[in-house]
Amino acid sequence: MSTSPKREAGGAPVTPHEDQADFLGDTFLEARQTCRQAVVESDALPYVAYFSQGIFTFSADRLGEHYRGRSALHRLGRQLGHAADDLDGVLQEPRTGPLIRVVLHTDKGAVMRNVVVPKEHVVAVTLDSTSRPDLPLTDVEEVTNTDQALSALGTRLRSRISLRSLNPGGWESAEVVRRLNAVGSDWEPRVAEFRDVPDEVRAACRAAVRSEDLQYLAYYTGGELALEVDHLGHHALEPFFTQIAVDTRRSFYRVFGSQLEAVARRFNRIIAGAPPGGLVRRFVLDVEQGAVYYYRLDVGAYLVGVTIDQSRVRHTDERLARLAIRLADV
Repeated sequence: MSTSPKREAGGAPVTPHEDQADFLGDTFLEARQTCRQAVVESDALPYVAYFSQGIFTFSADRLGEHYRGRSALHRLGRQLGHAADDLDGVLQEPRTGPLIRVVLHTDKGAVMRNVVVPKEHVVAVTLDSTSRPDLPLTDVEEVTNTDQALSALGTRLRSRISLRSLNPGGWESAEVVRRLNAVGSDWEPRVAEFRDVPDEVRAACRAAVRSEDLQYLAYYTGGELALEVDHLGHHALEPFFTQIAVDTRRSFYRVFGSQLEAVARRFNRIIAGAPPGGLVRRFVLDVEQGAVYYYRLDVGAYLVGVTIDQSRVRHTDERLARLAIRLADV
């Protein structure tokens, strides 16, 4: 049975169902109105919940008055928030800023979390979305639409208190981005092999890495690092390394990447108890300055990608999604 929101005859949206914590009272009134309006206006937001200090605060949805999965969705948002807080602490090390957005994309849908201000975040889900093996995950329309809509909502909530946009997902710059200085096609990427890899994998990874977006890429097999390719030392990226050395940041990504299979297992446990369910095939850890990406290829085989340029977060994601399709059967 579909859990997609229904519309009344004539196309008018139904009145959202709203939940709130017992302690809420008259607080968060403007935020509640903003979220309610977003749910009314966008088919891409069937469910939105707001969390403060790790606690469910309120939600609005168009899932129907008799929908029985709300408690599971509230619990999903809370557990995702705790996991994100743990990762945020780890991600401070490479000096790329706090974790502002998380996307968990499964073979059945997705759940997203966007920070509004420290200790407060919004969560949305995509339901009834099935990925095709031949379709890049960034091309799944329902997930993309929810991601964009939640990012816009987070920005709107920040603007209420005169805070600038963090450009979560890089959506605001997806169409127009500045060109990096001195980006030359003659610059060869740094390549390090730790295990034997097929020639096709090596060639595809070398071709995918670029100084303007996908600046670091690692290929894992059997849960172990097999190949690492990067442009982190490119002279055009020098402004991104005023607080940390290139080798230090590269070492961090190598260690952190080896932990992402365990992170994926944790995400799978979190999402197993609520819609949309399914197996995590992609997740994005979007920080203030760029993002870290995980793409599952097979059991123990996955890609880790990094961009350190926030304006290129969407472009990098699309590049990795297409590479994952190419390598899935190698």
